[in-house]
Amino acid sequence: MAGWGIIDDILGTFNLIDWVTGIIHGLTRGDISGHRIALPHPDADFWKERNAQGMEPWSLNDVRRLLDSYHVTTYRRGFNSQEIWIHVARRQARWAEYLLRTAGAPVIMDSVDPRNATYAARRTTMPPRWDDQPRHPNGRYRNTTRRNTRRRTTR
Repeated sequence: MAGWGIIDDILGTFNLIDWVTGIIHGLTRGDISGHRIALPHPDADFWKERNAQGMEPWSLNDVRRLLDSYHVTTYRRGFNSQEIWIHVARRQARWAEYLLRTAGAPVIMDSVDPRNATYAARRTTMPPRWDDQPRHPNGRYRNTTRRNTRRRTTR
């Protein structure tokens, strides 16, 4: 098992495809570094005791799938022998952390907002996605408000 850890450390560091696409994504969106969200690696010792309790390990695909379903932009994924990580846009970092904590993912990073852990602990279900909201016949979501509500004044 120690040999695979060394291979994971090397391959995760030199994952050039995700690094290049992450930089391109960051340049086009104006957020080159983003915010790094880390979870324990699926083969890490962290999961051995949790597997006995029936908790399944999270993979990068699980994290990406969850965040993508809530329209959180993810890019620049990586791993080493102890953790996996994914970058999200800084403006979406608080929401992404809240979603992962609510879903039960063991986030092992400095919290973006310390209140996320308590907010997520209060929930029993995931928050509704925009895609699950009912739509008005004109194509807008029903619970949105118009931003340009300022009246025109005539002189």
